Amino acid sequence: MVSKKAANRSRRRSTIATLIIVVIAILGAIGLYMVTPKATPAPPKTDVSLTETPDFNTCNIITTESIKGSFNGDFITGISQGLRAGMKALNGTTADSCGYGLTTAKSLNNSLSVQVYPYTATVNGEDKETVGSTWSEVAASNPHSYFVKDIENDVVIYKLRAIPGGKNVLFELRQPLGHAAFDEPSALDFLVGIAAKADFSVIEPVDEY
Repeated sequence: MVSKKAANRSRRRSTIATLIIVVIAILGAIGLYMVTPKATPAPPKTDVSLTETPDFNTCNIITTESIKGSFNGDFITGISQGLRAGMKALNGTTADSCGYGLTTAKSLNNSLSVQVYPYTATVNGEDKETVGSTWSEVAASNPHSYFVKDIENDVVIYKLRAIPGGKNVLFELRQPLGHAAFDEPSALDFLVGIAAKADFSVIEPVDEY
């Protein structure tokens, strides 16, 4: 028969063991929190002064909720609010850009930007809107869209160019080449999903300079 003293010792050991397990779990949770990437809203690169940039209401086309709710949006562990910048567009015009800082399990240094700029007409036989052979037309896209992958200075860049009406809308995902959470198929799904949720109606009317 087990004595009362032995039973008490056994209960104390059990309590101590439980406390140790709880403390280890708490320390593990704190450690995981400390190493999990957080969203850091870095100011986007500005090629053109905002005073010289047309206001196309770009930061209202998508929301952080629609970004996280897109296909493969669960790859994103943190996101900053959009920051506006002026950019040189692919066709040489000035784009109104909105940039979002993203974090993933693989990297703190990722970004998503949306650029809105005019669709330019062909002048004297020069067509600045024709995409190169590296761009792929996205099947059954609405609005009509093209997709491309670029690598620049150890950064992998996925671009989706949509054409709603008289404007180009360029969605651009940037990731460190060696720490990319999105590969090409998942990046395409992600950007197409964002474009599908975008509110292009806010682009008009605009103040152009």
